[in-house]
Amino acid sequence: MLRHIATVAGHFKGKVAEWDVVNEPMSDDEKSYTNGDLGLRSEQSPWFEAMGEEYIDEAFRAAHRADPKARLFLNEYGVEEEGERWDALYALVERLKERGVPIDGVGFQTHEYAPGDRTDPETFRSHVRDLAELGVQARVSEMDVPIGEDDQDGRQIQADEMAGKLRVCLEEPNCTSFSTWGFTDRYGSTADTKIYPPRTADSLPWDAALRPKPAYERLLEAFDEA
Repeated sequence: MLRHIATVAGHFKGKVAEWDVVNEPMSDDEKSYTNGDLGLRSEQSPWFEAMGEEYIDEAFRAAHRADPKARLFLNEYGVEEEGERWDALYALVERLKERGVPIDGVGFQTHEYAPGDRTDPETFRSHVRDLAELGVQARVSEMDVPIGEDDQDGRQIQADEMAGKLRVCLEEPNCTSFSTWGFTDRYGSTADTKIYPPRTADSLPWDAALRPKPAYERLLEAFDEA
């Protein structure tokens, strides 16, 4: 692990603004959030099995040694909303800061694959501000919102969700960037390119013919308003 980080981050030293050092350390198993457990992947992670939670410390320290000027992020999904997953992630960041780990920020993936994944922008804002109090930055790292069966309403929901999160990032000083998980439905994250003919996605601001959708216009409006 340390050799990989040193090789990759060292090769691009000074050329990359932000690294995702640790990706998705939080568990999907409900049992990981009970009986005093800390919500981290354990059995699914060879790094956790080898080093415990401090594999995260070691990864961030190795990245900082390899590329001292880059900002170092932890990236996770499902932490935009309230609940035990967010609580456990916040507690993890607190522990990392207390141990002097050089973590600069948290990436919120913001995959909204189902209606239950949609989060009020103000909830997301509260999490961004919580991180700011710890001296930690935030960013939207992988946002996508599938339209679903109702094309017209789905397009409006997609536009509302993306623009709402972008406005938070534009308004909160510690939110450094906003990225969708791709840009065109032709190759989007919910596309299936392993079949023929490929099944296109419907979760991004440009459709499969590279035509802008309402989400694109709403994102521009958010920039204009800012």
